[in-house]
Amino acid sequence: MRIELRELQRRLRITTVYVTHDQGEALFLSHRVAVMQDGRIVQEGAPREIYGTPSSGFVADFVGTATFVPAQVGDGGVHSLGGTVRCAVPAELRSGDPAVLVLRPENVTVHERAQGGENEYAGTLRVAAFLGDHLDCIVEVAGTRVRARAHPTARLARDQQVWIELPGERCVVMRDDGWRPRALDRSFEDE
Repeated sequence: MRIELRELQRRLRITTVYVTHDQGEALFLSHRVAVMQDGRIVQEGAPREIYGTPSSGFVADFVGTATFVPAQVGDGGVHSLGGTVRCAVPAELRSGDPAVLVLRPENVTVHERAQGGENEYAGTLRVAAFLGDHLDCIVEVAGTRVRARAHPTARLARDQQVWIELPGERCVVMRDDGWRPRALDRSFEDE
């Protein structure tokens, strides 16, 4: 139905306002998205901008799935996950500031062996749920559970050592404003 709605918008060349709690529909149907919190708009922008560069922890958590990792700003990135994650840090953050590293699962790759990448961390696989086109994984790294993805043909087993890779250009760093996301979804842990 959402494809039909978008085609109708285009064919009739009309502006529409679509109110929904379905983030997928909002991202698909919109040229502009406004995210509201407590009755106020907290971020407005193009769908890719809202998803890729959220302005707050609330927006990052509300639009899509993400892991929120405590961090501290350092030189060339943030100190987190037992090391230094090399990534861009917003200009308003200074070395030593508390921060949050936001990781989208599709940007965190699980490998069976170390690849030698810059932002690569050893961890223990806690979940590997086969979803057809990928394995939805939870990997514990330095005491933090990180949501990640692996290729569907990967032969992974619970409690095995694996490595996660974080592309620096896909890591989002934001000021730690005390906001905390909903709990990591454990609904598929028994699969």
